[in-house]
Amino acid sequence: MKTLFYFLLITCFFGATVLNTALAGIPAVPEDSARLQKDTVSDAVLTGQFRFESPSELHGWKTEKGNVGISSRHYKDGNTSMLWCWKKGSTLEAGHLEGLEAACGVYPGGIPEFYEPAFYPEGRYGGLKMWLYQEKPQKGVLVFQVGSSPETARKQPKYKFQVNLDFTGWRAVWVNLEEDARVPSYSGSNTMNSMVAHMAGNLQEQGELFIDHLSLLSFISNKRHSDLQFVNNKQEFRQADSYEILKPYRNYLESGIDSAAFDSVALGTNAGIIAERLEFLILGDSSGDWKERRSGMEKKIDADIRSGLSYYDELHLHRDHGFVNGRPMFASRDEHPAENGLVFQKVAQEVTFPLAMDYRINGKTASGGKLVDVLDYFEDQGFAAGSAMGTVDHVIRLNAIANSIFLIRDKLKKENKLDSRIDMLLWHTRMGSILDIDYTRGENTDKVRGGALVKLIAILLMENNASKSALLGAFKEYMDYVVGFAPGYSDTIKPDYSVYHHRGTYLNSYGIQAVNTMAMIGWLLRDTPYALSDTSLNILEELLVKQSQIAYGTDLHYGVSGRFPHQNSAIGRFLLPAYAFMALQKNENGGSTLLAERFNYLYRITDPREITGILVPALTYSGTFGTLDLLVRLHRKTGMRESSPGNGNYTMPYSGLSVHRKDSAYAAVKGYNKYIWDFETGSSNGENSLGRYLSFGYLITVQGDEEKGFEGAGISMNSGYHWAFLPGATTKALPVEKVFFQNKATEKYIEGYHRSFSRTAFANGLSQEGRNGMFAMELRDDVGPDKEKILFDDTFRAKKSYFFIGNEIICLGSGICNDDDRYHTVTTLFQYRQDTRRETRYNGESLGTDLALNRTEEDGYITDQNNIHYIIRNGGNIHMEQAAQECLVRDGKNYKKVVVPQVRAYLDHGASPAGGQYEYQILLNTSKNALKPFVTHKSYKVLEKNNDVHSIYHKQSGITAYAVFTPRATLGEGPVVAVDIPALVMFREPGKYSLLTVTDPDIRLKPWNHNMSRMPDEIVNGAGKGSLLTITLKGEWYEAGNAPGLKSLAHSGGHTVLEVFCKDGKSVDIPLKKRENG
Repeated sequence: MKTLFYFLLITCFFGATVLNTALAGIPAVPEDSARLQKDTVSDAVLTGQFRFESPSELHGWKTEKGNVGISSRHYKDGNTSMLWCWKKGSTLEAGHLEGLEAACGVYPGGIPEFYEPAFYPEGRYGGLKMWLYQEKPQKGVLVFQVGSSPETARKQPKYKFQVNLDFTGWRAVWVNLEEDARVPSYSGSNTMNSMVAHMAGNLQEQGELFIDHLSLLSFISNKRHSDLQFVNNKQEFRQADSYEILKPYRNYLESGIDSAAFDSVALGTNAGIIAERLEFLILGDSSGDWKERRSGMEKKIDADIRSGLSYYDELHLHRDHGFVNGRPMFASRDEHPAENGLVFQKVAQEVTFPLAMDYRINGKTASGGKLVDVLDYFEDQGFAAGSAMGTVDHVIRLNAIANSIFLIRDKLKKENKLDSRIDMLLWHTRMGSILDIDYTRGENTDKVRGGALVKLIAILLMENNASKSALLGAFKEYMDYVVGFAPGYSDTIKPDYSVYHHRGTYLNSYGIQAVNTMAMIGWLLRDTPYALSDTSLNILEELLVKQSQIAYGTDLHYGVSGRFPHQNSAIGRFLLPAYAFMALQKNENGGSTLLAERFNYLYRITDPREITGILVPALTYSGTFGTLDLLVRLHRKTGMRESSPGNGNYTMPYSGLSVHRKDSAYAAVKGYNKYIWDFETGSSNGENSLGRYLSFGYLITVQGDEEKGFEGAGISMNSGYHWAFLPGATTKALPVEKVFFQNKATEKYIEGYHRSFSRTAFANGLSQEGRNGMFAMELRDDVGPDKEKILFDDTFRAKKSYFFIGNEIICLGSGICNDDDRYHTVTTLFQYRQDTRRETRYNGESLGTDLALNRTEEDGYITDQNNIHYIIRNGGNIHMEQAAQECLVRDGKNYKKVVVPQVRAYLDHGASPAGGQYEYQILLNTSKNALKPFVTHKSYKVLEKNNDVHSIYHKQSGITAYAVFTPRATLGEGPVVAVDIPALVMFREPGKYSLLTVTDPDIRLKPWNHNMSRMPDEIVNGAGKGSLLTITLKGEWYEAGNAPGLKSLAHSGGHTVLEVFCKDGKSVDIPLKKRENG
């Protein structure tokens, strides 16, 4: 077996600069690495495998009645299988099954799986995986018994399990012998060598059973699932398994909805309208309006059809005595497929929709026939109602097969093949779950983006009967449920319109795709009895508006982009149709003016080709030609009217994110805490292997042409950027190879050193009237540490605050410390790829273009190449560099070392700092002449900057702002005397009225351990709690306007004491006024 990784030798160039070097210490992922790693991990737990390709593999197998042999009629591995021709009372025996003893032994502990790798301690997890095939179903069971010898296996087995035989086609059986098959009363030898099987029940006199691809393993995945053939007894390491499939199916079968009263005429009319709309979204109409968008969609569909036809040929389908054979197929999380095996979802995506479109758009009847063959092939291979294929984990790419069935529904019905396809969709969509919604939990985003439309299709395909009527009503309730705010860490939408997946914020993918699905389904169901509620529509509208507000053009802060920081645009890739669907939601001729105009702005600035990824069915789907028709028509209707986000300050407490927009400038800062994890990385695919510091207070500050995004400002994270020097963040100045991190599971960090929490709740923002705001975080690196205490260092601490007031950002830091004397700790001001046309200046003088610049100063001001100014005070120890910088860039699964011209400035806190601090001011939208007063006279005063409090007074605005990390009896200067809990406070005076804004930065979820690994269900779905914050102000103040969060206001000793209810990190504005005497 080849080694898992090898070091990467690179020759690469960037511009005229070439680096030819071995990237020491950094594991690179070679082109075929995914398969190599998968083989390595899988082989480690494989103790024996039987492919039944020759009579020699039947050695040791025997039957008392009937016979066993090799057959080519059906196979799951190679070209043949074992055929047991049984008779009533016969027994199948494997006297010495090679590998069984090891499979029943003790797993030594480690990482036994490639997909979603996790650490398992020493224990017995072994068993077997096998495939069974029948041409005819039986009313009985197949009983397996395992023992130390054939005799003990028959009379005193240690393990015993049974398989229901009421099926045709292939079925997988995965058995963890200790959990699923142990005989409670067993005592005897633990050395297992033999297995016997016999038929039981109301059987026919004789029959045939094919067995193939029998694997013996020392670890059977906990991802296995019960189905109608075999019910397991697995221990739920993965809490509340969202892929559980048997329970919802039984719930559907036992629901009794088929006997409910219904209006057949209304049902037929409304279901017909919805189906007609869906067909329009896929095929469009005769107008050809979609061409105006110039998305290249027609070329993509043509190319997909050619590719699909070619892929169809590779399946080698052929019919034999009424049965379809072809290359064997397996579940996506089956880590031990046949060597020539395919994955169900991959085949569905490559073949089904292209054939359906060729049939419907091009009128190719042959493609329609081929698609029917493919669907028969799927059913025979085990992708059928009642079959879990061993595991249905991540079987979420159902859109391709469902939409294809929808497009050829008439053909399938004519051939009497539609009903089994409907049953298959009812099974795989877990349809029964919508009949018994658990409102205390959130719904897995994958079930929405990959399953909601498929649920609707399954219902639409049904006959107009009572079940269909009940399911449509239940589907409407289900969609309102999934749009609603989800509790705790669960998917999908949070009260601040953050979108969650993997127990954390994910604003560029996953749930964002689900949001688009929600909006599309809202459009499909509009003006019918099944339309989404007004509450749901309002949530979706607010979420879409917020998404545009927190983006610079369409770019999002890299820290809210999960393990895909290089794909930080959600709007262009996934959400643009959602704006159109929602803008048109109320009716075709009206709708939301704000969203229509916001859509029009985004329609203009997005690349038309970006959206094509969701216009063909994959994991998610948003329609094809008809969706493009809608975009073009809404654009035409809206005309020249556009609405860009404009000025504002926005906080997202569930994301640890604050965004400030002022004229042409934009700033966004990201933190993490004990509820919001730090970063996510992939394993074998090299995803976000540099992202450790993305939530260490990374402040992205840009100004200029928003439509050009971050790259237009010179920030390009994957074409030469040093990830140890992230602006605003306090980090270690590590060499590039030390920032690189290859995730690995350990006994403590079961799913790896990522998605980790700190032990403080402080990493959130406050927004005052949506104009000005602040953000503060207590940086505590509580992860690990790693062996060398470099990238993960549990001595690393800092208090950080950012005050956003108009065109100013005031940045304070204190308590910066760690024990690392090998690397300096820094707070970066800015970093850009050098643009020689735009100079960087220090104290007004150009730094030139010399790439050998390495300069240190104490105080002063720097103007970066985007004319953003940084004023550093109080001995900031400024370090300025222009250099040919070594950086890492991701190229597929590899990371390459490149050299690019970089300019950056940072504050150097030295090695192993103890009590380090900083103070600097950023000025936006400020000309050279307007800058002078800020340099000569501070526009603010720092009231406190220590481990307890960061506070400032801003002179022009009259704003005093506090980040209270530790409550004290008195806060000293300023209008606030005290707060009783950690808080963010902003007080503005004077004016028509003064304004007090407060927030409890603690969103008060149930905290869990050190990272999200195996988070218990009661914590995942534990709702956040509110708090009562008591704040004391100097003087006597009175309420001067509506303040729903204010619970009480009292005067005592010349002070005003207010009690404010805080929840979900929301900022509470309280207008106040002093009364005049008399």
